Amino acid sequence: MKQRFFPALVIVLALGGFVGDATFAADASAPPPQKAALPLAPEKMVVKDVPKTGGWSKFDALSSTDRAVFKETMAGLAGVGYEPLVVRKQVVAGTNYEFICNARVVYPGTDWYPAMVLIYKPLKGSAVIKKISRIAAH
Repeated sequence: MKQRFFPALVIVLALGGFVGDATFAADASAPPPQKAALPLAPEKMVVKDVPKTGGWSKFDALSSTDRAVFKETMAGLAGVGYEPLVVRKQVVAGTNYEFICNARVVYPGTDWYPAMVLIYKPLKGSAVIKKISRIAAH
């Protein structure tokens, strides 16, 4: 169990600066967010953390849609098991998903290692694996 958890912990700590507004423990004592006293004019409103077309988002926790895309795309892959940890997205003519995962050769006694899986989901049609690479530990 430690071998599986350690790479995930290292990745989460290393990506801490890239993950937007992620909290790892619930704080029940935190006050609820305050609403603005005066509403802003529509032309002055700014939407945060929405990537421009072609730009990558920050790494973030997986949504149910992200998990479904990953599961559907990786279903036919054999030999290595992948467990997605975080994802970032790029909006193009469809969506690129870059998943940071724990990976392990499907054989008893093998160790987990960090990997990156790049998946492209076109506007119409099925998602495809574009690249899978092992993340080297330095």
